[in-house]
Amino acid sequence: MSMIVLAFSGGFASSNAVHWLTETYAADVVTVTLDVGQGDDLGALRARAVSCGAVRAHAIDAREELVREFLLPSLVRGPLNEGPGIAEFTRPLIARKLLEVARIEGASMVAHASHDELLDAAIRALDPNVEILAPARLWKMDAAQLADYARSHGVSQRSTSEPHCRVDQSLWGRVISFRDLDGRPTEAHLTPLSVSNEAAQINLQFEGGMPVSINDVPMPPVELVESVALIAGRHGVGRLESTNNGRTVVYDAPAAMVLHTARAALGDRTGVVRLSVLNGGCTVVGRNTEVVNHA
Repeated sequence: MSMIVLAFSGGFASSNAVHWLTETYAADVVTVTLDVGQGDDLGALRARAVSCGAVRAHAIDAREELVREFLLPSLVRGPLNEGPGIAEFTRPLIARKLLEVARIEGASMVAHASHDELLDAAIRALDPNVEILAPARLWKMDAAQLADYARSHGVSQRSTSEPHCRVDQSLWGRVISFRDLDGRPTEAHLTPLSVSNEAAQINLQFEGGMPVSINDVPMPPVELVESVALIAGRHGVGRLESTNNGRTVVYDAPAAMVLHTARAALGDRTGVVRLSVLNGGCTVVGRNTEVVNHA
C-alpha cells in the first residue's frame, strides 16, 4: 500500500483530507502537526488525526526553529508597517518538516489541505521531484457536499464560533481574515484594543542586532518572544487592519510590532532599547548602545 504524509492542523479540511486520501488513493495516511505557538494541544490533535484514520500521527514542537531561523532574522527588514507575515514564516517550516517525515516514513507523496499554491511552492523549493496532493483543490464537492461527507465519516468542526473567519496563529501573532459580506467578527473573537490604562516599559537587550533579554532578564528566544507578546498584548499593541477586494485582514501581532520597532531603533548594534507601550502604541523612549553584561 502506498503512503501519503499529510500536513495536519486538525481543522475541518485537513480532517476530511485524511479520509479522502485514504479512500481515493488506497493509501496509508501519516499526519504531521507542528507546534508553532498557536496554542493547540498537540496530544489532542494527534488523537484527532488517528480518529480520522491516520495510521500514525507525528507532533513536532517547532517553535525554537521558527524563532531562530525565521522570526528573529526577519527583524532586519526594519519597522513593521504592513502585516507581520505570519503564514510567510510558517510555510517553509511546514514544508521542511513534511519532507523530513516523508523521508523517515519512506513516502513518495506529501499532501496538505490548503486551497492556495503557496505551500506547494515552499515544498518544491526544497524537493522539486516530490508529488504533492492538495485534496481541497482536488475533491469535487461544494460546501454542502463536503459537510455531508464529513458527517458520514464522523468528522466534526473543532469550533462553531465565527465560522466565516480564517484564523492563523503562531508565536509572532495572529491573523484573522473574513469576507466583508459575511459580517465583521465580534470583538470578543479579536484581541481587545486595550485592556490596561497604565503604560508598561519594555527594555530589550540586543547583541549583534538580535534580542537576548527583556527587562534585564536573559531569555531563550521562544520565551523572550512570548514575554514581549504578553506585555505588549495587554495594551493592544500590534493591531493592524487592511481591506482588499472585499476581504478584511486583521493582525494581532504584539511581539512582532515591538521587536521590529526596537530593532529599527538600534540597528545591528549591541545595546538596550527602552520602549513604552500604551493604548495600541509602541514608542521608543531611549536607547543605549553600550554593551550590557548580565553577570
